[in-house]
Amino acid sequence: MTKAINYIDPVCGMAVDPASAPAKTCYNGIELYFCAEGCRSKFESAPQDYVVNKRKGFWRRYLERLNKATGGNPPSCCH
Repeated sequence: MTKAINYIDPVCGMAVDPASAPAKTCYNGIELYFCAEGCRSKFESAPQDYVVNKRKGFWRRYLERLNKATGGNPPSCCH
């Protein structure tokens, strides 16, 4: 028995079955599914408002400090 995989609409938070999703789009190589065409339109007009890309805990603080110390550039030994 296989379990159906549901995705979350990034605009309204509703669970969406990809097999019957009324709308979908691709953002940065990731396929996103929406509960309605209106949610897809809202997302495409301002995707930065709906995409969450936050690291948590220790690693988030570590990487923020590393980026601050290096100015966002990789160390010179990596070239």
